Amino acid sequence: MSVCDPIRCTLPRMQKERITISLDAGVAARVRQCGAAARGGVSGYLERLVRQDELRAGVDAMARWYARHPGYAEGAEAERAAAADELGQSA
Repeated sequence: MSVCDPIRCTLPRMQKERITISLDAGVAARVRQCGAAARGGVSGYLERLVRQDELRAGVDAMARWYARHPGYAEGAEAERAAAADELGQSA
């Protein structure tokens, strides 16, 4: 939630947490290399990797759900079109 007034608009700060991880030497070198070129350094680079992984997992979960419910999108579109017809709107 943002806090806005005519003078300023601020977003709530995310709580940061420090962690210690162990990586193979080659992986650690790659993380440092990518972090050196990334906005936010190593932390920003790793946060983006985690966010990308979360997005991929969410998309995969949606794909599995739609695969288990094959007619859902078509049914929803038919309901939307029928409601539009009842309201006299073009579909």
